[in-house]
Amino acid sequence: MPGDIPAAIRISTACWLTSAVVFGIVPVILDVAGVNFGQSMPDWAVPFIVAFAVPLTALQVWAAVQLLQGAQWARLLLTAAAVVSVLAAPLDPSALILAGLVLTLAGAVLMWLPVSNRFFLLVRYGAQAEALDGQAARCPAAGP
Repeated sequence: MPGDIPAAIRISTACWLTSAVVFGIVPVILDVAGVNFGQSMPDWAVPFIVAFAVPLTALQVWAAVQLLQGAQWARLLLTAAAVVSVLAAPLDPSALILAGLVLTLAGAVLMWLPVSNRFFLLVRYGAQAEALDGQAARCPAAGP
């Protein structure tokens, strides 16, 4: 892989993986165990939550790991997951849900920083992207 993986991508991946545990796995375990963690869930809904949460969490973990490889599709998929997480967050979330949401948003922001963009371009276009990046650094900014 061209170049080193930027710290922003490594931290983003860590945020996404931790979010998968906090936002995806732990609530499912607590729901199945019947532990109230601040979210009221009817007993009949638990199997449906498990059926959706487990595959979606696995997809999130896989996509997060693919960020380290510079996979643009993973960045887009995780961005969509962040948007859905924000829209689907309950109006009165528990501390667990809030922690997962914060990790999700941090992971989303970090993977779109300029240093992250350069990494994805470098992975996608290789030496051609390095040359363009070098040219952009040498050219003065166009003024009005």
